[in-house]
Amino acid sequence: MPIKEKIYHALKRSEKYTQTDNVYLVKGGFWLTSARIIVALSSFLTAVAFANLLAPELYGNFKYIISLVGFLSIFTLKGMSTALTQAVSRGLEGGFYSVFKTKIKFTCLQAAGLLILGGYYFFKANYVLAVPLFLIALLMPLRSGFSIIASFLPGQKNFRLAAKYQGWQSIITAASLIACLILFWRFPVGNLVIIFSLVAAYYASETICNGLFYRQIKKTLKPNKTEDPKTKKYGYHLTLINFLGQIIQYLDQILVFHSLGAVQLAAYSFALLPVEKLKEPVQMVSALALPKFSAKNPQEIKKNLLPKILKLLLLTVAAIIIYWLIAPIVFKIFFPRYVGAIFYSQIFAISLLGIGYLMASTALTGQMAIKKIYALEIPAAILDILLLVGGFYWLGILGIILARVASEIIRTIIGLVMIKKL
Repeated sequence: MPIKEKIYHALKRSEKYTQTDNVYLVKGGFWLTSARIIVALSSFLTAVAFANLLAPELYGNFKYIISLVGFLSIFTLKGMSTALTQAVSRGLEGGFYSVFKTKIKFTCLQAAGLLILGGYYFFKANYVLAVPLFLIALLMPLRSGFSIIASFLPGQKNFRLAAKYQGWQSIITAASLIACLILFWRFPVGNLVIIFSLVAAYYASETICNGLFYRQIKKTLKPNKTEDPKTKKYGYHLTLINFLGQIIQYLDQILVFHSLGAVQLAAYSFALLPVEKLKEPVQMVSALALPKFSAKNPQEIKKNLLPKILKLLLLTVAAIIIYWLIAPIVFKIFFPRYVGAIFYSQIFAISLLGIGYLMASTALTGQMAIKKIYALEIPAAILDILLLVGGFYWLGILGIILARVASEIIRTIIGLVMIKKL
């Protein structure tokens, strides 16, 4: 028996223990894991370069600009991308064309917001923030439209091509950023030139790469024109549901920048960075699971998903303990300017328990369970904002960290309850 066939039968036999389609998981997981490794390595090298070649104040300004863009990203209709994956997984690919146009139109509102912010900082004579915001405003509509490739290919279960595109994009973006950092480290220039160049390298490289990939998909895969009339409506719902979530995701960085300054934002960002990267393997599993959840009935999900989430949470506890032990070593070797962020990073690692929420949310999204998604997201988001603002007021950065940890745990509990009610 060929080794490939032996592996196949071994995976099929193991399914009675995991209650999971292991053949699908390994096949799709191989490509997504390969991409994640490339992305993780690229991100790590970029982070090391930022930590050692760029002054904390400049890095804080760079992160603040990104947080402003993210704060206004409600207009990019991120929920539309998830709805597209759900539709494509059922063979309805027409959204590849219509969602592209819709995202471009709505993202013009984000671009307008960025132009207003840029104008505000320009008249305040803060050109380091103003000029990069003007550039991003020009790029955002196309960047948003082209980004649908990251939703279309997983819907087709074409994880090989998705991994290829994701890998190349991360390499090109990382290379562009690192090249800028090395160049300005060797040949010092003004702060405006540094920040503008980094912003251009980050946003322009991603826009150009995804534009080329979008054109290639359109030419070679030729998505069909059949469209689910519910896709856009569902996408609007998901975007609205995630509205408060978008605010929460970037509100902390804006609060830190305005209250404590760019240097403290840089330290806060590095406290979060390693933990956020540890969440990516579960995000990969979530991307694999969405097409599967779309094809299953609620009873199957309720029966199989809860035990899997509980097992995953036990593994997560072990991962948190390991991170507590190795974090001081990692920071001292790779991020020596930010060793003061070690304690914050160790506390934030507890937020990894929020992976239970991610899997529950993915299942509800796959089932198009709008009412339950609202019941999960809206109360949790309101609580998040209250915890975040209150925590920052009383304890500063530590308060924000504790608030984010508490919110992730609460979200996981609510998510498990919602799955039981499917």
